[in-house]
Amino acid sequence: MIRHTLIAVILLACVNTVPALAQSQGPAEAGRYIEQPVPTATGQTTPPAKPATAPPPPAIRRWLDVQQLSMGGRFRWYENSAGRLISSTLQWQPQIRARFLFDQAAKYSVNGFASSGATFPSSWNNTGGGIGLYTHPFNLKQLFAQAEPVKGLEFQAGGLHLNRGENSENLSYATAAYIVGERVAVRPAKGRIAQVSFTAAYFGDYRQPNLFKRFHRLNEWNYGQALVGVRVSPRVNASAEYTYEDRRDILRQAVTIRPPESLKKITSVKVETYQRIAPDRGYGFNTSADLRLTPRLVVTGGVMSVDKNYGPFNGDRYETGNRWYTIGTFTVTRDVTVSWFQTEAFATDFPITLTHRFDLLIAYNPTASLKRAGSV
Repeated sequence: MIRHTLIAVILLACVNTVPALAQSQGPAEAGRYIEQPVPTATGQTTPPAKPATAPPPPAIRRWLDVQQLSMGGRFRWYENSAGRLISSTLQWQPQIRARFLFDQAAKYSVNGFASSGATFPSSWNNTGGGIGLYTHPFNLKQLFAQAEPVKGLEFQAGGLHLNRGENSENLSYATAAYIVGERVAVRPAKGRIAQVSFTAAYFGDYRQPNLFKRFHRLNEWNYGQALVGVRVSPRVNASAEYTYEDRRDILRQAVTIRPPESLKKITSVKVETYQRIAPDRGYGFNTSADLRLTPRLVVTGGVMSVDKNYGPFNGDRYETGNRWYTIGTFTVTRDVTVSWFQTEAFATDFPITLTHRFDLLIAYNPTASLKRAGSV
């Protein structure tokens, strides 16, 4: 009852902020594409194109902020530790992320995320080409009310995403993962503290991505998280968290370093760890670096280790065991990227699902271009 009351209060606050339709002006700044000045060879900036040449934003943008509208395809191949071929498959991935804005300042909103994928860590469907039959689940995985009555103070309630801080899906939770619950976060614009976040939720229903079939879990708690993010310096961010996950106690820490611009090839370095302290003990780590080899090509390389009892909740292309991996992303056009993922397990003394894996992916994300053209 308390959790339902909290959601009702947030939604009531959202509704009370809706101005009369006749008084609404334009979309909120947070939902509007803003053309930035373009640097010249001398470091000076030229003014952006004259507003008269750009189409006016559509009226719907005042109320609807489309944040992601994308389609992906991939070929996935992997073998397990017994040498058995598990997947040689073509897959597809539609995803939509958007929010309805109750007020012009975008302080009150309802946020949604819909995606393919039939399980907690999965966001892909089979096409029927290769191993596996055609699948087509497409579900609303996240839907939550958000209120920011004071700048930097956020309340969220409903079907939520996981807050990973500086951690990646390698050691935390898959990017398309979901919970049902509430979160309060403080995100100061300045100072050492980047965020302080507390979450209470239900963690489970791993094979039920449809949020409407999980909403009844609002009466249940088996997940809690306290997370702190820190701005160590202008180029170093860190986070630490304690998570209670369905009778398991887990600590996670991560640091992201952006090297000086003099190191032109290395754009970031990440080091992250976890320790499971109850009911059993386990630990793991991931370290990786992003390299911009050309203006269009970014390559990530890393080494990681995940203990055998960690659970199938991190990114499904990593899972458990000791492994090294590479990721490459080539920007073909502003809206199209081609990428690969490759991993090899080593020195792992327990059976694992992924020993050798290779993915080849293509992604089409026209969201920014559609906003620039005034289409959404």
